Amino acid sequence: MMATKAFDDSRSGVSNLPPPYDPISTSVSADSVQCKRSLFSFPQSKQKRCAPVLSRIHEIVSPDFTLSPVGPIINSCAAALQAPEFSNLLQKPNIKDHTALYWAIVNNRREALWEFTKFISKFSPAFSSDLRLACMIVNDHDLFMQLKLGDNVDPEDKSLRCMLGCPRDEIDVLQHGSSEVNHSPEDILVHEGDSVGKNYFFARFVFRMFQKRLRIRQKLAVEFVARGRIWVLRIYMGPKGKWWLEYGLSDHSLPVPQPNAKLAIRAHSRPPYSSSVIQKPLIINIQHPQDTLVPEG
Repeated sequence: MMATKAFDDSRSGVSNLPPPYDPISTSVSADSVQCKRSLFSFPQSKQKRCAPVLSRIHEIVSPDFTLSPVGPIINSCAAALQAPEFSNLLQKPNIKDHTALYWAIVNNRREALWEFTKFISKFSPAFSSDLRLACMIVNDHDLFMQLKLGDNVDPEDKSLRCMLGCPRDEIDVLQHGSSEVNHSPEDILVHEGDSVGKNYFFARFVFRMFQKRLRIRQKLAVEFVARGRIWVLRIYMGPKGKWWLEYGLSDHSLPVPQPNAKLAIRAHSRPPYSSSVIQKPLIINIQHPQDTLVPEG
């Protein structure tokens, strides 16, 4: 606006006229061209840096890639880019509409998967969603837990566990044909072997500091993978002061005919204990109101 006013004043005979228009125009035009070149040169150089790295990553997550170990190869890829740039490249859906780590899971390239995770300090929501989908496709519950892909189902409870000094919850294997539980150091285990049956799986939930956590927040939720789906179990305070328990499917899971769920609740027992003092579990049959169970939302 100041430049416009100066040109207007020149028409009314005001002295100290500004420089001629042509030199100014030439100077501005040259600067504009230089500015445009600098703006467009950076993305092009970045694209040139990323293209060979992405091509190499594509090869690494392919099922026919046989070179081992892959750590030095991935390290050389990371060295070609800045750290944030490489992390961002790994979390973008730039290989067949999915991320490189998605294909590492689907193609069972586990060594590459764990090497790649070393360069990602924090998973973005879209990236986590892509990995959740991959774990569901390959029906890998252990990997789902190792990557902590179920932590966001109840992030406030995760924070509360830290304040209480409470370790992660466990879902231990319930052996088919036995009431004994095979405790495992793994965070969550799901049993769905051939002896269980085609459409069945068994799991046992061990909630640490269960009553204390429910009294503080009045709700709790966990996720796990079974039968090619991500399941969620919720316990919460409902109307009229009654506790409610529900199960369902998480996002992207395929619908399933109304499943029959049987929940056995057993009070916590501190070792050492004998089988004679173990209380019998409370058995609850859980029915879903619809004929077909579909993902939430």
